[in-house]
Order: sequence, then C-alpha cells, then structure tokens
Amino acid sequence: MAFGSRSRWVTALFLCGSVALAGCGGEEPPEPAAVSVDRTAEAATVNGQIIYVADVEMEARMKGLIAEGETLEPSSVEFDEILDQLIEVKLLSMEAVARGLDEDPEARHRLETARDNILGNIVLEVIASERIDEAAIRKMYETQVELLEQQMENEARLRHILAPTKDAIDKIAAELKAGADFAVTAARRSTDEATRMDGGDLGYMTAEDASPEFARVIRDVSQGGISRPFEDAQGWHIVKVEEVRKKRPPSIEELRDRIERYLKAQQLEQILTELRADASIVKRNSPHGARPAQPAPVRPAPRPAAEPAPDASAPTPPVSASPPPVATPPPPSGGTAAETRELPAPAPTPQ
Repeated sequence: MAFGSRSRWVTALFLCGSVALAGCGGEEPPEPAAVSVDRTAEAATVNGQIIYVADVEMEARMKGLIAEGETLEPSSVEFDEILDQLIEVKLLSMEAVARGLDEDPEARHRLETARDNILGNIVLEVIASERIDEAAIRKMYETQVELLEQQMENEARLRHILAPTKDAIDKIAAELKAGADFAVTAARRSTDEATRMDGGDLGYMTAEDASPEFARVIRDVSQGGISRPFEDAQGWHIVKVEEVRKKRPPSIEELRDRIERYLKAQQLEQILTELRADASIVKRNSPHGARPAQPAPVRPAPRPAAEPAPDASAPTPPVSASPPPVATPPPPSGGTAAETRELPAPAPTPQ
C-alpha cells in the first residue's frame, strides 16, 4: 500500500538502504571493525552549548553514511565533516534565537511540527521493535530460505591450468590423461600466477557467475571430470570440476538486519490503523472528511422494453463456486529510501 504524503514524516524510521532482501545471495561486506567510542563524550562546544559524539553519529546514520549499530571514529574525515555541519546548524540556531525568531508564530508552528515528526518516528520504532521477536525473524528467514533453495543453482568448485598456446595445453591434457595429478600439474605448468600455487583452485562458482566458456564447463562436465582444452581472452585452459553442490543460502545472521528492517516497515500500516481506530479525527477541509457526499438527484429510469420469456430448453451456463486464486506475495525487499515511503512489498527472491 502506498501511503503517499501521509507518511513523509516517518521516512527516517525506514531508511532501509539498498538492502532489500533482494540480492541477499551475494557476498556480504565485511563487518566494520569495532571502535571503542564514548558516545556521551563531547565532540565540540559552540558558545558553551555541547555537541556530543552521539549527535554526530545520529546525523551520519540519518544521512546513510553508517548503518544502525555502527560507529564513526572521531578522528575520521567523515566525523569531522559532519561535526562542522552540526556546528554551522548550531550557529544559525543561536542567531535565530538572538533575533527573537523563535517567538515568531510561524517559527513556533514549524518547531511544533518538527517535534511531532521526531516523536512520531520514535514511537513507531519503539512499538515496531516491541512486536518483533526472534520467532518472527526466524519465521521470515525460513520462508526466504525455502524459496531460495527452490531456485538456487548448483555451484562447482573448479581448478584450471592456463597455457599460452594450443600446443602447450594439448601436451598438458595428454599428461593428465596419462594419470598426472591435476593440482600438481597446475602448480608446475600453469601460467596463471594468481592460482598456480593453489593447484589452480578457482573456488566455487555458478554458471551464472562464470564467463561463457567456464559456464559451459560447469553445465557439461560432471563432478571429478576434466574439460577439453578451450580458449578465451586469457589463453588456453583446461578445467577440472572438483565438486558440485547446491549453492548455500545466506545464514540468518547475514540476513538479520534486513529482515528486522522489513518487519519494522511491515508494522507501519498496522500501527497507524490501530491509532486511527482509537482516535477522534475530523478532517474539516477534506472532500472525504468534511461532510457526507450529497447524493445525485434521482431521475426516473426509462421504461424497459419487453423481454422475451426465457427458453426453458436452453442450457444454463455453469457458475463456478470457487473464488479466483489469490496470488501469494513474494518475499520482502529492502528497496531504497525515498521521501515518500511506500510499505515495502515482499521482494523478489534473491538470486
């Protein structure tokens, strides 16, 4: 459901970033190094007013520079840039107060609106967090994994030997056919310096991840088999398929943050529905809330023409008693933040 302008003020709660659950099968970025920072420490003072480390981190989080739970090293360039911005905001605020602008009726109204926005975000976050427990997170994860496992490709662990010419690779192929160990031969004969000392080990990959030439090997060569020599932009290859397995889905810890953000966003509609049900709301200038719509004047209907009597012998078309099937919503998506927030629809299954 799209909330439109009604939910502009709640966007800060649901800055889900580019983390949708879509794409969750890929490599996860490394966890940021833990930094021991006193968030209650003073970052700066402006005419005696304190800006705390926590203020800088909150601003960085709202700008999407750090995720929930991450910290900013106070000695970093990013921290200093945001601190300078907060200092400038503080200076402007002090100047406005010195000019008595905070007492202006328009200013007071805008300050009250800003207060409502902030408190609204806070209460939504608190209520949503209260309703999301480990069981809900695990249930969502299990649903995701079940769908992923139905669509995940096989992945193969490959070793390869690279040679500069067809003649060279043909000689290597003959050695392998005669019983030479693939990994040992790769260490001795491969010209790929990145993998040679690992016995030509390329790790696991799917046909979708690989180049067209290697994708054909993954699809056509069975586990333990060795491909025919083939050429690509690097040179001539011969590849062994060490192992074939089903691609593993991400762990619950890898998806936890994205699942929690999605479940919080899901709660938005429910929370607002409950609050509206308990509130007295009068929309004085809205066409839907000011007064009941006036019925259109009733005009006499034209007299219908006489219809022929039904033919008793004519067959009656069958009537289906079953309702149309209901489409099952796909799994959740993280999508990116926008000024006008929509309740995230369940996302397409990650590849």
